[in-house]
Amino acid sequence: MNSETPVNKILILAANPQGVSKLRLDEELRDIEEGLLRGKKREQFLIKSALAVRHRDIHRQIMDFEPQIVHFSGHGTGEDGLVFEDLTGGVKLVDGEALAGLFELFADHVKCVLLNACYSEIQAKAIAQHIDYVIGMSQAIGDKAAIEFAVAFYDALVAGKSVEFAHKLGCRVIRTAGIPESLTPKLLTKNQLGTEENATTITPLFAVSVELPTRESKVFLSYSPTDEKLRVELEKSLRILEAQGVISIWHDGKIRAGNNRNIEINKNLNSARIILLLISRHFLNSEYHRNFEVKQAMQRQNAGQAHVIPILISPVAGWQSIKFGDLQLGDLQYLPKNGKFINNRFWKNQNDAFVQIAEEFAETVQEIAAESH
Repeated sequence: MNSETPVNKILILAANPQGVSKLRLDEELRDIEEGLLRGKKREQFLIKSALAVRHRDIHRQIMDFEPQIVHFSGHGTGEDGLVFEDLTGGVKLVDGEALAGLFELFADHVKCVLLNACYSEIQAKAIAQHIDYVIGMSQAIGDKAAIEFAVAFYDALVAGKSVEFAHKLGCRVIRTAGIPESLTPKLLTKNQLGTEENATTITPLFAVSVELPTRESKVFLSYSPTDEKLRVELEKSLRILEAQGVISIWHDGKIRAGNNRNIEINKNLNSARIILLLISRHFLNSEYHRNFEVKQAMQRQNAGQAHVIPILISPVAGWQSIKFGDLQLGDLQYLPKNGKFINNRFWKNQNDAFVQIAEEFAETVQEIAAESH
């Protein structure tokens, strides 16, 4: 190995105490190691693993190995913390505040933390106050999804890709494996939390490749009250983009008591950069939506002031031919791009449809941002 080649050390901490469900930690570790050994930049990586980790082992392992990446595999409990072992092999919870304080001391060399545990996004947000890149899980994640994500994540890093690319690849591989959990891993960065003043120079492994816009885009949801449940599910699927500061979502359900409804809708419709039309028979049968929200949205689309995207909620005949000015609804790029309505037998379950819409929408937001530069 060339002595001038920067070495990125990966420390894997794993814990599976007595009294909790058993995880496939050995399989995850083996598959990660195999991927690192076959990567084209494998000489730039060293990996060390520690099993049955107790709370006091965390700082000891970090001090001894001085890693750039710290990876935790195990259980998470949400606000209560991550599950480590106590001195007897039982459960010892360590919360986000404690972990954030610990990682603050090692921020000079730890540049990425991956918490491959259920409900670990809470701890990830706390740690991201001090560490450049942190990945946590927004909900429960199964063994298969956790392993697929971790293996793909490190496959990308050892190929010389950025952390942002590695995160995206991990999410895509979960989906290609047929597992409906591709939106569970959340990437947080220190810069997103407004702590750029302490940013340090980092190795090429962590060079930023801008894949999502940094400017927040306002998204207006136009929908029929009858489709409220589907609107809620759509909003959930887009929450990762909102959490990353890429978009902010507005709909009429956010109007405060006492405010004038028409004024609030008009104000937000005219200030939105992206307008999503939730297409259904209830929506298009509404004179109010056709003659006001959709009409105004299409006028802003024609004037180049906004991007209007139909979201195919439930089947309705002839929606493409509805015309506003020189444009028909069918002239716009709709989501999902395969043209299959969410309420359609094509999908094994609705979650698959929402996952595809979220991923295609993220790509669309990126394209819109690129056009504006």
